Amino acid sequence: MIEIKPLFLALLFFIVGFRLDAQTQETPLDPSGFVTKYDIAFHGIGPMVYVLPTPRTKEETITDSYKEKKDFYDTIARQLDYQDLLNEFNFPSATNQLKQAFQPLPSTDVQWKELIQKLESNNQALLAAAAANLFALDLLKNKDMTLALDYLKRAQLLAGASPDRSIIDFNLANAYRFNGMHAAAGQLQELYLKQAIAKKDLIDQGTSYVAIGLNDAYNKEYRAAENSIIRRAIPLFNKVKNYDGKIKAWIKLSKIYQLQNKHTEAQWFLIQARDLAKSKAIVSPLSEIEYRLGYSKYIQQNYSVAKLELEQAKSLAEQEDNKTLQLAISDKLGDIYLLMGDFKEAEIALDNYWKLRQEIFPSSSKTLL
Repeated sequence: MIEIKPLFLALLFFIVGFRLDAQTQETPLDPSGFVTKYDIAFHGIGPMVYVLPTPRTKEETITDSYKEKKDFYDTIARQLDYQDLLNEFNFPSATNQLKQAFQPLPSTDVQWKELIQKLESNNQALLAAAAANLFALDLLKNKDMTLALDYLKRAQLLAGASPDRSIIDFNLANAYRFNGMHAAAGQLQELYLKQAIAKKDLIDQGTSYVAIGLNDAYNKEYRAAENSIIRRAIPLFNKVKNYDGKIKAWIKLSKIYQLQNKHTEAQWFLIQARDLAKSKAIVSPLSEIEYRLGYSKYIQQNYSVAKLELEQAKSLAEQEDNKTLQLAISDKLGDIYLLMGDFKEAEIALDNYWKLRQEIFPSSSKTLL
């Protein structure tokens, strides 16, 4: 007689095994569904199946690319300051005479040094000072800060007590401030102011107060910096109706407020500057004004308004061919597109950013930080 119990157990194991095999066939070993072929008979070293991570989406790749550039913005801001240093560089009166007497001007360091030495030996001190000042500008363009400072100081000595000295003092003060030498910059700016007062030149006085205010701001003496521009520079520009000087003063003042993270105040003065520039058809400052307005809105996380202002700034900067400003704009505008979920525009902005960055900061170029 066949025993029922063993037969029953054999039948039970068969049914369970069948169900497990069916379940194995129905449920893929890789839940993600990306691995569809595997050898279930494999019994070697390692797991029966390697479950691969889900492939990265294009959005994730773009987001990570933005993270890679995040720490570079300080370098871009520094480059904007460097651009201001070059744009604000002034020339003493003897420069025109120098250009007429020596055509073409020197194109190498050796030629400049020889010319300066020759003029100095011939007791043509003012021409030598003008040459040293021009050579210093060339050195600044090549980012040789140490030698540029040396030749500005040499130009100072050559200019002596002549009226040309104050212009060289102004250039040297700006170079000192750019290099973080605020005490030395402040001393020269005070000298420049005294000379402007002695000449009764209200525009130079206003320009000097703006420079003094900016220097105070970098020393974190913000109240003094604000007063220097609001209570001293602006009234002088108003008195002589120097609208360009007034607009530039307001832009510098907005920068001082941005340094303090006071973006509402910064925007108020930028709007005044924009309105005045438009009313007087002074177009050159508009791109920077729109950029700074957009930057403040960006910091305040008002992305929709920041986007509009930065897009306007981008258009203006492209018309001016201002590559450094275009780079700063692309940096923040791309961030905004990403934050707003517009990945298509974010990708375009990122491509534009890298093209500009490689053009302005080639791998072989000197850095300013």
